[in-house]
Amino acid sequence: MRVLVLGLIPYDAGKTEFVIGLAEALEDIGFNPGYFKPVAGHDGWYQYDTILYSMEAKVLIGHDAYVVSEKLGLLDKLNLVSPLDILTLPVDLAKLGLNVHAYNEYMSYIGRRAVLMRFTRFIDMKRGDYRDIYFIGSDALAKISDELKEVLEALMKEIKHERSLFVEVTTKHIEKILGGPEIYRVIDSYINYLGDRDPLIIEGYNDVAAPTMGSLYSDYVFVVSPGKALVYSGERYRTAVNLLSYRGNPWTITSSSVVEVLGNPLASFDIPLKIAGEKYSKTFHRIAEFIS
Repeated sequence: MRVLVLGLIPYDAGKTEFVIGLAEALEDIGFNPGYFKPVAGHDGWYQYDTILYSMEAKVLIGHDAYVVSEKLGLLDKLNLVSPLDILTLPVDLAKLGLNVHAYNEYMSYIGRRAVLMRFTRFIDMKRGDYRDIYFIGSDALAKISDELKEVLEALMKEIKHERSLFVEVTTKHIEKILGGPEIYRVIDSYINYLGDRDPLIIEGYNDVAAPTMGSLYSDYVFVVSPGKALVYSGERYRTAVNLLSYRGNPWTITSSSVVEVLGNPLASFDIPLKIAGEKYSKTFHRIAEFIS
């Protein structure tokens, strides 16, 4: 079984907390859930813990992938669990000649602040032979403060190993890679090597309709927002995405646009605050029983 978890809003929808709650409930009723975060992005300033996680794990990794992997005992598979990861850092106003207009543009556009992107390319999955290809956004790097540059250099020193390759590119090149379907086809092939866990929970990013094309082939799709989770059949959700998106690329549209077309879900669940304790746990047990 595959379960896709998406956010209805771009930020703080509660996807990761939902994934953890669902995974724990599934474990309680005898399942061995897996986890896949095909595409991840994080800001090293606002989520500085990701830099610490990355240094510890010796691989660039985001908060969501690290925390969930730690819960499920998957820290030894971080490269596979989260094969595409992007680190952004805030630009330095002084490096922009104190141009506040330009500063606001850079800060509101994530792509221009991508200083480092990791793509793990597996050469032989059975032998575990892979390469961590790191793309350094040279133009973004030139616009961060000297202090942040030192932190980034320290990070790159820690994640450098015999299987890592660092390549300097522009942020436009990074955007071109992310905009095409080729990289996502490769990432989708990794799903087949996560089959020792059931069900496989796939987490999206921001509010995209789905992180990859392959992730749409899920049995259930949960669209979550603060305090609410809507569940749709995977087939119905996939049909709507294929109709709405350009060439069926789900990352080109939002989950909210799909929800507007689909209307009523199979079911909906009110998610209580975590401090509710037993009530919180019972809610996720109901969700786990619903999909099982």
